[in-house]
Amino acid sequence: MKFYQEIPVIRSIAAILVVAVHVIAGLYYSQGEFTNEAIGYINQFARIGTPIFAIISAFLLMSMVQRKGFNLGTFVKSRFSKIFIPYLIWSTVYLVYRFHVEDSLKPGVPLSEYFLYGTANFHLYFILTVLQFYVVFPFLVRFKKGTMLLVATVVAMGVNYFWLTSGSLTTNNDFLNQVVNSRSFLLNWIAYFMMGITYAVYYEEIQQILKRHRTILLLISGLILVDIWVSIDLNRIYTSTNLANLVYIPFVLVVLNYAFQYVQRDTTAMRLFQTIGTHSMGIYLIHPLVIRGIGRTDLFAYFDSASMFVCAMIVTLAASISVSYVISLLPYGNYIVPVPKRRAPAPKIVEAQTSAS
Repeated sequence: MKFYQEIPVIRSIAAILVVAVHVIAGLYYSQGEFTNEAIGYINQFARIGTPIFAIISAFLLMSMVQRKGFNLGTFVKSRFSKIFIPYLIWSTVYLVYRFHVEDSLKPGVPLSEYFLYGTANFHLYFILTVLQFYVVFPFLVRFKKGTMLLVATVVAMGVNYFWLTSGSLTTNNDFLNQVVNSRSFLLNWIAYFMMGITYAVYYEEIQQILKRHRTILLLISGLILVDIWVSIDLNRIYTSTNLANLVYIPFVLVVLNYAFQYVQRDTTAMRLFQTIGTHSMGIYLIHPLVIRGIGRTDLFAYFDSASMFVCAMIVTLAASISVSYVISLLPYGNYIVPVPKRRAPAPKIVEAQTSAS
Protein backbone atom coordinates (compact mmCIF):
# COMPACT_ATOMS: atom_id res chain seq x y z
CA MET A 1 0.00 0.00 0.00
CA LYS A 2 1.25 3.51 -0.82
CA PHE A 3 0.40 6.92 0.48
CA TYR A 4 1.73 10.39 0.01
CA GLN A 5 4.53 11.72 2.17
CA GLU A 6 2.49 14.24 4.14
CA ILE A 7 0.27 11.56 5.70
CA PRO A 8 2.83 10.20 8.22
CA VAL A 9 3.79 13.78 9.06
CA ILE A 10 0.17 14.76 9.68
CA ARG A 11 -0.39 11.60 11.72
CA SER A 12 2.74 12.28 13.79
CA ILE A 13 1.52 15.81 14.55
CA ALA A 14 -1.84 14.34 15.62
CA ALA A 15 0.03 11.93 17.92
CA ILE A 16 2.02 14.80 19.44
CA LEU A 17 -1.17 16.77 20.07
CA VAL A 18 -2.85 13.79 21.76
CA VAL A 19 0.19 13.25 23.98
CA ALA A 20 0.20 16.97 24.86
CA VAL A 21 -3.43 16.75 26.03
CA HIS A 22 -2.67 13.82 28.31
CA VAL A 23 0.69 15.13 29.61
CA ILE A 24 -1.04 18.35 30.67
CA ALA A 25 -4.01 16.49 32.15
CA GLY A 26 -1.69 14.17 34.06
CA LEU A 27 0.95 16.61 35.25
CA TYR A 28 -0.43 20.14 35.01
CA TYR A 29 -4.08 19.84 35.99
CA SER A 30 -5.14 19.69 39.62
CA GLN A 31 -8.36 20.26 41.55
CA GLY A 32 -10.26 21.29 38.43
CA GLU A 33 -7.73 23.88 37.28
CA PHE A 34 -4.65 24.07 35.08
CA THR A 35 -1.50 24.97 36.97
CA ASN A 36 -0.64 27.50 34.27
CA GLU A 37 -2.89 29.46 31.92
CA ALA A 38 -0.66 29.01 28.85
CA ILE A 39 -0.56 25.26 29.51
CA GLY A 40 -4.34 25.26 29.66
CA TYR A 41 -4.57 26.94 26.26
CA ILE A 42 -2.22 24.34 24.77
CA ASN A 43 -4.36 21.56 26.24
CA GLN A 44 -7.51 22.94 24.68
CA PHE A 45 -5.92 23.69 21.32
CA ALA A 46 -4.42 20.19 21.17
CA ARG A 47 -7.91 18.65 21.31
CA ILE A 48 -7.90 18.78 17.51
CA GLY A 49 -5.46 15.85 17.52
CA THR A 50 -7.98 13.00 17.94
CA PRO A 51 -10.28 14.06 15.06
CA ILE A 52 -7.20 14.27 12.82
CA PHE A 53 -6.32 10.72 13.89
CA ALA A 54 -9.80 9.60 12.81
CA ILE A 55 -9.43 11.23 9.39
CA ILE A 56 -6.00 9.72 8.76
CA SER A 57 -7.19 6.27 9.89
CA ALA A 58 -9.99 6.34 7.33
CA PHE A 59 -7.69 7.83 4.69
CA LEU A 60 -5.16 5.01 5.04
CA LEU A 61 -7.82 2.34 5.00
CA MET A 62 -9.54 3.75 1.91
CA SER A 63 -6.18 4.24 0.16
CA MET A 64 -5.42 0.57 0.71
CA VAL A 65 -8.77 -0.41 -0.76
CA GLN A 66 -8.20 1.81 -3.79
CA ARG A 67 -4.89 0.10 -4.48
CA LYS A 68 -5.64 -3.51 -3.57
CA GLY A 69 -9.42 -3.74 -3.73
CA PHE A 70 -11.66 -4.86 -0.89
CA ASN A 71 -11.92 -8.43 0.36
CA LEU A 72 -14.08 -8.88 3.44
CA GLY A 73 -12.17 -11.91 4.75
CA THR A 74 -8.79 -10.22 4.39
CA PHE A 75 -10.14 -7.03 5.92
CA VAL A 76 -11.56 -8.80 8.99
CA LYS A 77 -8.37 -10.80 9.52
CA SER A 78 -6.19 -7.69 9.19
CA ARG A 79 -8.25 -5.55 11.56
CA PHE A 80 -8.52 -8.41 14.05
CA SER A 81 -4.75 -8.78 14.32
CA LYS A 82 -3.79 -5.11 14.06
CA ILE A 83 -6.44 -3.45 16.22
CA PHE A 84 -8.71 -5.86 18.08
CA ILE A 85 -5.98 -8.03 19.64
CA PRO A 86 -3.87 -5.00 20.72
CA TYR A 87 -7.05 -3.50 22.19
CA LEU A 88 -7.62 -6.62 24.30
CA ILE A 89 -3.97 -6.80 25.35
CA TRP A 90 -3.66 -3.16 26.38
CA SER A 91 -7.03 -3.11 28.09
CA THR A 92 -5.73 -6.01 30.18
CA VAL A 93 -2.43 -4.20 30.84
CA TYR A 94 -4.18 -1.10 32.12
CA LEU A 95 -6.66 -3.08 34.21
CA VAL A 96 -3.80 -4.95 35.88
CA TYR A 97 -1.97 -1.66 36.50
CA ARG A 98 -5.03 0.04 37.93
CA PHE A 99 -5.76 -2.94 40.18
CA HIS A 100 -2.27 -3.56 41.55
CA VAL A 101 -0.73 -0.08 41.48
CA GLU A 102 -3.52 2.49 41.67
CA ASP A 103 -6.37 0.49 43.20
CA SER A 104 -8.69 2.56 41.01
CA LEU A 105 -11.09 -0.06 39.66
CA LYS A 106 -14.70 0.51 40.63
CA PRO A 107 -16.04 -2.03 43.12
CA GLY A 108 -18.62 -4.41 41.73
CA VAL A 109 -18.01 -3.55 38.07
CA PRO A 110 -17.48 -6.73 36.00
CA LEU A 111 -14.19 -6.81 34.10
CA SER A 112 -16.12 -7.46 30.90
CA GLU A 113 -17.61 -3.95 31.07
CA TYR A 114 -14.18 -2.36 30.83
CA PHE A 115 -13.62 -4.17 27.53
CA LEU A 116 -17.14 -3.58 26.20
CA TYR A 117 -17.17 0.16 26.87
CA GLY A 118 -13.48 1.00 26.31
CA THR A 119 -13.04 2.16 29.90
CA ALA A 120 -10.01 0.10 30.94
CA ASN A 121 -8.17 3.40 30.63
CA PHE A 122 -9.25 6.90 29.65
CA HIS A 123 -7.70 6.80 26.14
CA LEU A 124 -8.82 3.35 25.00
CA TYR A 125 -12.31 4.58 24.14
CA PHE A 126 -11.01 5.78 20.78
CA ILE A 127 -9.71 2.32 19.85
CA LEU A 128 -13.25 1.09 20.46
CA THR A 129 -14.50 3.89 18.19
CA VAL A 130 -12.15 2.75 15.43
CA LEU A 131 -13.41 -0.81 15.83
CA GLN A 132 -16.98 0.44 15.38
CA PHE A 133 -15.86 2.23 12.22
CA TYR A 134 -14.43 -1.04 10.91
CA VAL A 135 -17.85 -2.65 11.36
CA VAL A 136 -19.51 -0.14 9.01
CA PHE A 137 -16.56 0.33 6.66
CA PRO A 138 -17.57 -2.56 4.33
CA PHE A 139 -20.75 -0.58 3.65
CA LEU A 140 -19.00 2.79 3.32
CA VAL A 141 -16.45 1.43 0.88
CA ARG A 142 -19.27 1.00 -1.65
CA PHE A 143 -19.35 4.77 -2.14
CA LYS A 144 -17.26 5.59 -5.20
CA LYS A 145 -16.03 8.93 -6.45
CA GLY A 146 -19.04 11.02 -7.34
CA THR A 147 -22.16 12.68 -6.01
CA MET A 148 -23.17 9.85 -3.68
CA LEU A 149 -19.88 9.99 -1.76
CA LEU A 150 -20.07 13.76 -1.37
CA VAL A 151 -23.70 13.56 -0.26
CA ALA A 152 -22.82 10.78 2.21
CA THR A 153 -20.06 12.96 3.69
CA VAL A 154 -22.41 15.93 4.11
CA VAL A 155 -25.04 13.66 5.66
CA ALA A 156 -22.43 12.23 8.03
CA MET A 157 -21.57 15.75 9.16
CA GLY A 158 -25.24 16.46 9.75
CA VAL A 159 -25.69 13.24 11.71
CA ASN A 160 -22.56 14.00 13.73
CA TYR A 161 -23.86 17.51 14.50
CA PHE A 162 -27.27 16.18 15.49
CA TRP A 163 -25.77 13.51 17.72
CA LEU A 164 -23.52 15.96 19.56
CA THR A 165 -26.36 18.41 20.15
CA SER A 166 -29.26 16.06 20.82
CA GLY A 167 -28.27 15.05 24.34
CA SER A 168 -28.51 11.56 25.79
CA LEU A 169 -30.65 8.80 24.32
CA THR A 170 -32.70 6.62 26.65
CA THR A 171 -33.92 3.14 25.78
CA ASN A 172 -35.15 0.15 27.78
CA ASN A 173 -31.79 -1.59 27.39
CA ASP A 174 -29.07 -0.56 29.87
CA PHE A 175 -26.25 -1.89 27.68
CA LEU A 176 -27.51 0.02 24.64
CA ASN A 177 -27.93 3.18 26.73
CA GLN A 178 -24.33 3.06 27.87
CA VAL A 179 -22.98 2.32 24.40
CA VAL A 180 -24.82 5.03 22.48
CA ASN A 181 -24.29 7.67 25.16
CA SER A 182 -20.59 7.02 25.59
CA ARG A 183 -17.88 9.18 24.09
CA SER A 184 -16.68 6.22 22.05
CA PHE A 185 -19.92 5.83 20.10
CA LEU A 186 -19.29 6.07 16.37
CA LEU A 187 -21.83 8.82 15.66
CA ASN A 188 -19.69 11.21 17.73
CA TRP A 189 -16.94 10.74 15.13
CA ILE A 190 -18.58 9.56 11.89
CA ALA A 191 -18.03 12.89 10.09
CA TYR A 192 -14.25 12.65 10.52
CA PHE A 193 -14.10 9.10 9.20
CA MET A 194 -16.14 10.13 6.16
CA MET A 195 -13.83 13.12 5.67
CA GLY A 196 -10.92 10.68 5.59
CA ILE A 197 -12.61 8.47 3.01
CA THR A 198 -13.41 11.50 0.83
CA TYR A 199 -9.87 12.82 1.30
CA ALA A 200 -8.47 9.54 -0.04
CA VAL A 201 -10.85 9.26 -2.99
CA TYR A 202 -10.44 12.89 -4.04
CA TYR A 203 -6.79 13.21 -3.08
CA GLU A 204 -5.53 14.44 -6.46
CA GLU A 205 -8.36 16.93 -6.84
CA ILE A 206 -7.79 18.28 -3.34
CA GLN A 207 -4.08 18.71 -4.02
CA GLN A 208 -4.88 20.67 -7.17
CA ILE A 209 -7.21 22.95 -5.21
CA LEU A 210 -4.50 23.49 -2.59
CA LYS A 211 -2.03 24.51 -5.30
CA ARG A 212 -4.46 26.67 -7.26
CA HIS A 213 -5.92 28.60 -4.31
CA ARG A 214 -2.95 28.65 -1.94
CA THR A 215 -3.19 32.31 -0.89
CA ILE A 216 -6.89 32.42 -0.09
CA LEU A 217 -6.84 29.02 1.62
CA LEU A 218 -3.88 30.03 3.78
CA LEU A 219 -5.64 33.25 4.74
CA ILE A 220 -8.90 31.51 5.66
CA SER A 221 -7.16 28.66 7.46
CA GLY A 222 -4.93 31.08 9.36
CA LEU A 223 -8.00 32.96 10.54
CA ILE A 224 -9.56 29.65 11.59
CA LEU A 225 -6.51 28.78 13.69
CA VAL A 226 -6.65 32.20 15.34
CA ASP A 227 -10.35 31.67 16.02
CA ILE A 228 -9.62 28.31 17.65
CA TRP A 229 -7.14 29.99 19.98
CA VAL A 230 -9.20 33.06 20.90
CA SER A 231 -12.32 30.93 21.42
CA ILE A 232 -10.68 28.97 24.21
CA ASP A 233 -12.29 29.56 27.58
CA LEU A 234 -10.53 27.81 30.45
CA ASN A 235 -13.69 28.09 32.51
CA ARG A 236 -15.44 25.89 29.96
CA ILE A 237 -13.26 22.91 29.12
CA TYR A 238 -13.89 21.20 25.78
CA THR A 239 -13.13 17.63 24.76
CA SER A 240 -12.07 16.34 21.34
CA THR A 241 -15.75 16.05 20.37
CA ASN A 242 -16.09 19.82 20.50
CA LEU A 243 -18.83 20.71 18.02
CA ALA A 244 -16.73 23.46 16.44
CA ASN A 245 -14.17 20.89 15.31
CA LEU A 246 -16.54 19.86 12.53
CA VAL A 247 -15.68 23.22 10.95
CA TYR A 248 -12.14 23.64 12.24
CA ILE A 249 -10.58 20.31 11.29
CA PRO A 250 -10.77 20.55 7.46
CA PHE A 251 -8.97 23.91 7.61
CA VAL A 252 -6.41 22.55 10.07
CA LEU A 253 -5.64 19.84 7.50
CA VAL A 254 -5.15 22.55 4.89
CA VAL A 255 -2.56 24.23 7.11
CA LEU A 256 -0.82 20.91 7.80
CA ASN A 257 -0.62 20.18 4.08
CA TYR A 258 1.08 23.51 3.47
CA ALA A 259 3.32 23.07 6.53
CA PHE A 260 4.51 19.75 5.13
CA GLN A 261 6.01 21.54 2.12
CA TYR A 262 8.47 23.21 4.51
CA VAL A 263 9.05 20.16 6.70
CA GLN A 264 10.05 17.97 3.75
CA ARG A 265 12.96 20.27 2.98
CA ASP A 266 14.62 19.23 6.23
CA THR A 267 15.86 15.64 6.20
CA THR A 268 16.21 15.49 9.99
CA ALA A 269 12.69 16.81 10.55
CA MET A 270 11.26 14.34 8.05
CA ARG A 271 13.06 11.44 9.71
CA LEU A 272 11.78 12.53 13.12
CA PHE A 273 8.18 12.90 11.96
CA GLN A 274 8.31 9.61 10.08
CA THR A 275 9.57 7.85 13.21
CA ILE A 276 6.77 9.31 15.29
CA GLY A 277 4.25 8.46 12.56
CA THR A 278 5.52 4.89 12.30
CA HIS A 279 5.14 4.37 16.04
CA SER A 280 1.98 6.49 16.42
CA MET A 281 -0.16 3.52 17.41
CA GLY A 282 2.44 2.43 19.95
CA ILE A 283 2.70 5.97 21.27
CA TYR A 284 -1.06 6.16 21.66
CA LEU A 285 -1.26 2.87 23.55
CA ILE A 286 1.81 3.34 25.76
CA HIS A 287 2.09 7.03 26.64
CA PRO A 288 -0.41 7.06 29.57
CA LEU A 289 1.80 4.55 31.39
CA VAL A 290 4.82 6.77 30.81
CA ILE A 291 2.97 9.81 32.15
CA ARG A 292 1.92 7.82 35.21
CA GLY A 293 5.54 6.76 35.69
CA ILE A 294 6.69 10.39 35.63
CA GLY A 295 3.95 11.33 38.10
CA ARG A 296 4.91 8.55 40.54
CA THR A 297 8.65 9.23 40.63
CA ASP A 298 10.95 12.03 41.69
CA LEU A 299 10.99 13.18 38.07
CA PHE A 300 7.64 14.84 38.76
CA ALA A 301 9.40 17.38 40.96
CA TYR A 302 11.17 18.63 37.84
CA PHE A 303 8.29 18.31 35.39
CA ASP A 304 5.70 19.90 37.70
CA SER A 305 6.85 23.34 36.61
CA ALA A 306 5.11 24.66 33.49
CA SER A 307 8.51 25.65 32.13
CA MET A 308 9.37 21.95 31.94
CA PHE A 309 6.40 21.10 29.73
CA VAL A 310 8.54 20.66 26.60
CA CYS A 311 10.91 18.37 28.50
CA ALA A 312 7.95 16.33 29.76
CA MET A 313 6.73 15.99 26.18
CA ILE A 314 10.13 14.90 24.90
CA VAL A 315 10.57 12.31 27.67
CA THR A 316 7.04 10.95 27.15
CA LEU A 317 7.41 10.66 23.37
CA ALA A 318 10.94 9.22 23.53
CA ALA A 319 10.02 6.64 26.16
CA SER A 320 6.84 5.63 24.32
CA ILE A 321 8.69 5.21 21.02
CA SER A 322 11.46 3.24 22.73
CA VAL A 323 9.03 0.83 24.37
CA SER A 324 7.10 0.49 21.11
CA TYR A 325 10.32 -0.30 19.24
CA VAL A 326 11.43 -2.91 21.78
CA ILE A 327 8.01 -4.59 21.70
CA SER A 328 8.12 -4.66 17.90
CA LEU A 329 11.32 -6.73 18.09
CA LEU A 330 9.65 -9.45 20.18
CA PRO A 331 8.15 -12.58 18.60
CA TYR A 332 4.55 -11.71 17.74
CA GLY A 333 5.27 -8.18 18.98
CA ASN A 334 3.14 -6.76 16.18
CA TYR A 335 0.09 -8.24 17.91
CA ILE A 336 0.93 -6.09 20.93
CA VAL A 337 1.91 -2.88 19.16
CA PRO A 338 1.21 -2.66 15.42
CA VAL A 339 4.37 -1.13 13.94
CA PRO A 340 4.37 -1.02 10.13
CA LYS A 341 7.47 -2.01 8.22
CA ARG A 342 9.56 0.84 6.94
CA ARG A 343 10.58 0.76 3.29
CA ALA A 344 12.73 2.94 1.11
CA PRO A 345 10.97 6.16 0.03
CA ALA A 346 10.20 6.91 -3.60
CA PRO A 347 10.61 10.44 -5.02
CA LYS A 348 6.99 11.51 -4.45
CA ILE A 349 5.46 8.79 -2.38
CA VAL A 350 6.67 6.59 0.42
CA GLU A 351 5.68 3.13 1.41
CA ALA A 352 2.66 3.30 3.68
CA GLN A 353 1.91 1.52 6.89
CA THR A 354 -0.38 -1.47 6.50
CA SER A 355 -2.40 -0.40 9.54
CA ALA A 356 -4.94 2.41 9.58
CA SER A 357 -4.45 2.88 13.29
